[in-house]
Amino acid sequence: MKKAKIRIMLADDHMLMRMGLSTLVACEDDMKIVGEARNGRQAVELALALKPDIIIMDLMMPELSGAEATKLIHEACPEIKIMVLTSFGTSKEMSDAITSGADGALMKDTAANDLIEAIRSIMAGKRLIPERLMRQAEEDNSTPSLSPRHLDILASVAQGQSNSDIAKQFGVSEVAIKKQLSAIFARLGVTNRAEAVALALRKQMLKA
Repeated sequence: MKKAKIRIMLADDHMLMRMGLSTLVACEDDMKIVGEARNGRQAVELALALKPDIIIMDLMMPELSGAEATKLIHEACPEIKIMVLTSFGTSKEMSDAITSGADGALMKDTAANDLIEAIRSIMAGKRLIPERLMRQAEEDNSTPSLSPRHLDILASVAQGQSNSDIAKQFGVSEVAIKKQLSAIFARLGVTNRAEAVALALRKQMLKA
C-alpha cells in the first residue's frame, strides 16, 4: 500500500520564497504542496479549509504576523504541525510563535536538506526548536511585575529624564528615586537604566 504524502502548506508573502520551497518539496517523493498563503489572515483561512499536515510559516507577514496566525491555527486545529521560519535569531515574534504552539523553528538560510529532514522529524512527533530560542521564549513570556509607581518612573527614564528631573516630577528626593531605580533593576534582573528600558519595551511593559 502506497504511503500517503506529507501535505504541506506554505505561508510567506514573498513569492520567490514560496517558489523556492515548492521546488524543494517537489523533489521529495513523500511530500506535496497543497496550498500557499500570501499573508497571515489567508494562512489561517487556508489552514482551516485544507487541514494540511504541516505549515511552513514565515514570521513576518502582512495582516496577521506568523506568530498571530500560529496561535489562531493551533487553537482551532492543534493537530496541524507548524514550523516557523525567520531571518532573525531571536525576536518577540519568534517567542510568541513558540509559546503559541509552533512545533519547529528554523532560520531561513537553513540548508535545504536540513529543512526537509526537519519536516520529517516534526511529522514524526519531534519538536525542533533550538535551545537558545526556547530560553528566549521563556524569558520573553515571563514578565516581571512592577508597581504602577515603578512603571511611571521607568517611563520617565525611557523619555530620557535624569534622576533629578524624575525626583522633581514625583515630588521626592533624588536619593528616593535612586532607591526606586535600584528596586526596579533588581525586579527586572538588569544592572542599568538602558537595560531596564530595553527589557521593558521588549516585554511591552511600556509603550514604545
